[in-house]
Amino acid sequence: MVAKLMTGLMLAALIYQPAVAEAQSASTGVMPDKGLIIRVMDRLLFIDMGRQEGVQEGDIFDIVDAEVVTHPLSGDTLSVTPRSVGALRVRQVYPKMALAELMHIQAARDPMLMRIAPIQDPERLLEIERFLKQNPMNGGPSSRSALIPGLHQFRKGSRFKGLLFLSAELAALGTGIAYRMSSDDWFNQYNDLPPGLAPDRYDYYFNEASDRRAMSNRLFWAAGALYAYNLIDVMWTGGSSGSMNLERKLSVGMGHSGTGTPVVQLLRRF
Repeated sequence: MVAKLMTGLMLAALIYQPAVAEAQSASTGVMPDKGLIIRVMDRLLFIDMGRQEGVQEGDIFDIVDAEVVTHPLSGDTLSVTPRSVGALRVRQVYPKMALAELMHIQAARDPMLMRIAPIQDPERLLEIERFLKQNPMNGGPSSRSALIPGLHQFRKGSRFKGLLFLSAELAALGTGIAYRMSSDDWFNQYNDLPPGLAPDRYDYYFNEASDRRAMSNRLFWAAGALYAYNLIDVMWTGGSSGSMNLERKLSVGMGHSGTGTPVVQLLRRF
């Protein structure tokens, strides 16, 4: 009877110890060992998990790093929290490892020997999908589409903004070319005027040609400014291969300066 009791207690201890270890791991924020990135070749990665661990082609993994919070005065470690700094997609699976494609990673981070964890949260998968659509460097609209004003925004889903950029650019260029052609025509008429006319007659043709040339230059400058603003908008909203931040918003409001003067506040939340 005593032997059976001792055997039962030992089995209970064996079952209890892993449960305690998992609970302690969850409470301390330490991720279980789900694999490592063992080789990096530009955007191709090798992970030390393969067919034996149930990895399949197309699986998406989070790249996990530890966020350490230390006390600013004593330097003591207050918490170690795992957080996602990127994602990868499995392309080829081998018995003990797999070849994956780097989908995104925070800027200036080397994924070598970082831990990976399979993504099981559907919201996380949707977050990655939205990020890739917004990021031209990671499967979103091609960065070459930024060469045509409005095309990148239109492909990304901002149809109104894309059409507005494109129509404004075409209008500025078309009107500028029309004024330039009209200016050339007036200059030709001015050069063809016979001698002996009244001075105001010469001035009329010359001023008409000059005014049209000046308007043409202004429209070309406006077209250039729109083109530059389009590139800035692409870089601003297109994202980069850095951290995933889908909640950036631009807001405008009223505030007051230190002297109490009303001012307009432009706020960009990251």
